[in-house]
Amino acid sequence: MTKIIIKKPEEEEGQIENIKDVEVEEKTIFDKKEDKPPLQVSLNMRKGLDGRVIVFDHDHIDIVYLPSKNKIVAFAKQDFSDIVYETEMRLFDFLVEKGICAPESVQGSNVYGSMEAEILKPTEQIPVSHLLLLNLEKWIDSERPSLEMDKQYTQAFTDMMTQPDSEESTELGEVPHEEDKGSIPKNNMLKYRGGWW
Repeated sequence: MTKIIIKKPEEEEGQIENIKDVEVEEKTIFDKKEDKPPLQVSLNMRKGLDGRVIVFDHDHIDIVYLPSKNKIVAFAKQDFSDIVYETEMRLFDFLVEKGICAPESVQGSNVYGSMEAEILKPTEQIPVSHLLLLNLEKWIDSERPSLEMDKQYTQAFTDMMTQPDSEESTELGEVPHEEDKGSIPKNNMLKYRGGWW
């Protein structure tokens, strides 16, 4: 959209003689286009009663955005482990690198196995929640290949233990049973050179 502003020149004799004496300044105004589609992210998330947004897409952590406190918190889904800690560190390293979280605010939260960081306050009018959700979607998409590989490995290990191949298993009775098994004889008696003590 173009806006034309008409300015009067400095009046030397007090009158404008003809239209050539009028300056025309052209400015372009950037308005929001109404035909743009709304923000779309494909995340498994839920909005809480207090306005918090909880993202459930990751296998190891749940990510919570707290707009009232201007912070983001990552909670362990199950038991805390090194895998969960490394996942939380990768998340906050990504958010710090993108300029969303303050690096000095990344710390352990008051809930066991969780980590939090403060979201930087924008200097311009930027919808922080939209920017945060877009970056969370990018981070989760970057994590998907390793999560899929982890699931495949776990499934392969489970199949190997529950349904082994014929080379890795024996039928019942294939291995003969020995009379004495183990290192400790029955009734706590020690066997010595074929005789009993």
